Amino acid sequence: MSDKDSSSIASDVLIVEDKHLRVLSSLCSTYVGKLEEDELDILSTTDSKVLTTNNADVQEFGKYDLGNDEEFIEKLVIRINTVVRPKKVAELKKLLRNLSKPRTARILTGFGKPFYELTQKQREAVLKRWATSTFVIERQAFRTFLLLICSAFWLNAQKFYPAIGYPGPDPDANYINYDERTSPEFKFIEVPHEGLDLPREGENEIDVVIIGSGAGGGVAAAELAKAGYKVLILEKGKYYQPKDLTLEQMDAVNALYEQSAWLSSEDGSVSYLAGSTFGGGTTINWSACLKPQYFVREEWASKGLAYFLTDEYRKSMNMVLSRLGVTSRNIVHNSSNKILVDGCKKLGYPCEHVPQNSADRPHQCGWCGFGCKYGEKQGSVQTWLQDARDHGARFVQDCFVQKILVEKGKDKSEVYGVQAVVCGSRTLRVHCKKVIVAAGAIHSPALLLRSGLKNRNIGRNFFCHPTACVYGVFPGKEIKTYTGTILTTVSGVVENADGNHYGAKIEVGSLHPAFLSVSLPWRSSLQHKQFMTEYNHIVPLIVIVRDRDGGKIVCDADDMPAIQYTLSQHDAKSMTEGVVAALKILVAAGASKIGTCQNNIGEFRPSAKEALNDPEFVKYLGKVRKAGFVANACSIGSSHQMGSCRMGVDSMTSVVNPDGQTWEVENLYVADASVFPTAVGINPMITIMSSAYYIAKHIINGSSSQVKSTITPRGEKRRSYSMRIANRTFTF
Repeated sequence: MSDKDSSSIASDVLIVEDKHLRVLSSLCSTYVGKLEEDELDILSTTDSKVLTTNNADVQEFGKYDLGNDEEFIEKLVIRINTVVRPKKVAELKKLLRNLSKPRTARILTGFGKPFYELTQKQREAVLKRWATSTFVIERQAFRTFLLLICSAFWLNAQKFYPAIGYPGPDPDANYINYDERTSPEFKFIEVPHEGLDLPREGENEIDVVIIGSGAGGGVAAAELAKAGYKVLILEKGKYYQPKDLTLEQMDAVNALYEQSAWLSSEDGSVSYLAGSTFGGGTTINWSACLKPQYFVREEWASKGLAYFLTDEYRKSMNMVLSRLGVTSRNIVHNSSNKILVDGCKKLGYPCEHVPQNSADRPHQCGWCGFGCKYGEKQGSVQTWLQDARDHGARFVQDCFVQKILVEKGKDKSEVYGVQAVVCGSRTLRVHCKKVIVAAGAIHSPALLLRSGLKNRNIGRNFFCHPTACVYGVFPGKEIKTYTGTILTTVSGVVENADGNHYGAKIEVGSLHPAFLSVSLPWRSSLQHKQFMTEYNHIVPLIVIVRDRDGGKIVCDADDMPAIQYTLSQHDAKSMTEGVVAALKILVAAGASKIGTCQNNIGEFRPSAKEALNDPEFVKYLGKVRKAGFVANACSIGSSHQMGSCRMGVDSMTSVVNPDGQTWEVENLYVADASVFPTAVGINPMITIMSSAYYIAKHIINGSSSQVKSTITPRGEKRRSYSMRIANRTFTF
């Protein structure tokens, strides 16, 4: 596996000047710097098993200065120029330039000299002030450099894995107990250098082009191919067979993740993880298979989408679950999940098993976020895409769709094909009868906008399940949260925090070093190194918010998607209640130390007796509530994106009708998480697949629904919807 193509990065924004590199090196020395002798003594007192087994490695780690590692600095610059968008690189270059000049550096640091001339303690003081600053630009700077430097270091820090007790790639990946799994073989169309034009008729005739191969695209491809349609699936990522997966962090993020796992909102306040590979998010998710809760489906039905409360939808879900081999049998909780269960039990909190799509096998693969080496996880590749292949579907990988081709008529517009670029430079033009967009909630709206659609709802109502992390340290146990089955339990104790079911779920995270290092606060080089040496004793709980107030996807100057999203006050309250509940769970389970992802909240050590009723603990929770979740003053992530091409009953409030067809263009459909009317509140794979299944069946069977034009009170032409289900007619 190799880095993604960086040819699109403009040469005029590359970081190449020496003064920029000097500032960058000094920042690296600040985040991961050499410890003084007294600090090394403190590091040696860390209550972690690695101090007993690997003390020499810990001491070497303590003396290590990242800023003096020329090879790392060189690779960091390459990574910045490869994965960071040109606009962001330009902003970063400006910030580095300002930190290199005495006059502008004084404004940012309080010292009238370049950042690289400050002492280690002075630099650390600057970063700590930035982390909790009242000035947005300073909080953004702290968060940006933390993400760039610490994640890049831990993605490729094999030399120091022994110092934290991390084995690197799964040591059991080739263990004798595991057979060589037979993984599906796929033949991909080779597009020649001069390009390829597939006509509407003839030997290469295509009925339906499906853009994206994830949870939505895979289902649609399988069902349409089985029905006899000539299907072509276009995937912008690449296919990696299990035998090709190294399970190394750096290899995985470069090959399998959108923007190499360095994607964030425009203001930098939320970091996003999304799949960018064959199989989409189903290739890298944590196997959680949860059905949408009744109150969510009831809310969607109240918006005119009656289908979500029908037996037909229930049957669709059951069919999906069956095809994926979803079951709760053979679940074996790892140490982190056991602690979540134990804490919930002691508090009387609800806690449920999370069904897995592992074909009824005990799938103890903590590295599944880097692809399933065993081929056991039943994602799109192992199921739907294999079905599609077996029924004649064809595939193109490394294929970025530039636009959908639309023939505009006086009374109607109709799709007639797509235009794409393969391998970065080879033109592919496909003529077809229908197009299904399943590129995910970030790319689907951007593609519609690039294709000339004008519906004002495109890109709006973007939801992302903003996620906070809390942690507990259990020095008497080796947790190794990255081992075993990843996500087998969930608590909905605060799922109804606001009385309208917009609350949060509490789950366990499988956070490998690079992800853990940026999910929780940095306070000094010593604190960071101590924290990472406790790695194998840490239980990270994640608080996943069902966000009520969404953001927006727009196209930037390069026509690429940009995410405009900041956590609202309402959703921040839900996150706060979830974090407080998660902290109580960890304390009830016996954590010796707890902390949150808030930059201005320190760690807390519960008392040995009556910890939950300890006045100091109550006071600590009060501080957590008061601090709240301010943009870039905490670490917020997202692994679930949805809602940006909302399904609805008229064109004034939605992008697609209840059958998934766009209001503006006939035979142009959307079938992924972007059609969700609201955030779903749980891991969304099953909801995506069930919805895509319905949309595919509508295309196959036709519809008794009718789209008609009406006049809104404002005198604007609107398209509304009438549908017939089970001999009943609904008009909206």
